[in-house]
Amino acid sequence: MKKTTHFIFAITLIIAITSCNTNEVSTQASVASALQVEAYKVMPQPFTNELVTTAHLMAEEQIELMASMAGQVLAIYFKEGEKVKKGQKLIRLDDRSWKAQLVGVNAELDATQKDYDRKKELLSVEGSTQEEVDNAQSQIEILKSQVQQLQINISLANVVAPFSGQLGMRDFSEGAFLKQGDLITTLSANKQLKVGFNLAQTHAKSIEIGKTVLVLVGQDTLEAKIYAVNPVVDFQTRTINVRALLEQKTNRTIMPGAFAEVLITTNLINDALLIPTQAVVPSISEQTVYVYKNGKAVRKVVVIGNRTADKVHIVSGISAGDTVLTTGLLAVKDGMDLKIQSIK
Repeated sequence: MKKTTHFIFAITLIIAITSCNTNEVSTQASVASALQVEAYKVMPQPFTNELVTTAHLMAEEQIELMASMAGQVLAIYFKEGEKVKKGQKLIRLDDRSWKAQLVGVNAELDATQKDYDRKKELLSVEGSTQEEVDNAQSQIEILKSQVQQLQINISLANVVAPFSGQLGMRDFSEGAFLKQGDLITTLSANKQLKVGFNLAQTHAKSIEIGKTVLVLVGQDTLEAKIYAVNPVVDFQTRTINVRALLEQKTNRTIMPGAFAEVLITTNLINDALLIPTQAVVPSISEQTVYVYKNGKAVRKVVVIGNRTADKVHIVSGISAGDTVLTTGLLAVKDGMDLKIQSIK
């Protein structure tokens, strides 16, 4: 009986030791099979969205100078492409007949004025009538109006620059006959450029007078200030037209019409959730991330917003304090055991 008891005890001890060894081997195998990954802890932080949109560069002032009346070109005072000052004479159309008429009308006006003065003096001694005085005064006004009309014609025949700027080309020579409305040349003031662009109405709160935007022209990044916002939303595109003013650089002149883009900051978020871009696993229909929870991988579907150079804004799907995987994303599966090597 005593031998049987010792035998049973020995068997039990062997089974217990074997079981312990088996559990230890199983635990070691589980640890060895856990996927080793690096992770990132999600914490709220300020984030400003950046929006890039195509812009249209316009001269600060630009016009097409047209012939105000028909006439032969007597003189051209400008060279194509040169810079001119406000009031500088550009061309002279034939104004000789109006100048000749002006001499005659001025002489007639002078004589009529003297006649009026004489009749007005005689009126006091009844040497003339009030009707004669009134007729003389009426004739003076008629002649004055003729003088003004001739002066206007002469002025229109001598075309001057309405503002300082740079001239364009011309397609006529001295002696050519210009019809009313024919193009003389273009004039543009390019010291500053107008930057026109459109933004979706959802960004209306991000637009304000005086706000600085970045203008991307070729390899240059320049600053411009918003000076005007259209108060009406375009009913077809649901966009708002905005204009900013850009100072030209001293060492380089940007031509109006050049291709440009505007970079504008919109919608400041004080508690945005940003994660490294490599943490997002894209697919055809959704974006996912893997969260570390209790030693396991948990798959989460997320909605993403705008991006920076190395991070992406998560609109929904994860919470502050979550730990998302940044490596091992090609091998990880939902529910897989994980071992964190480092957390940033």
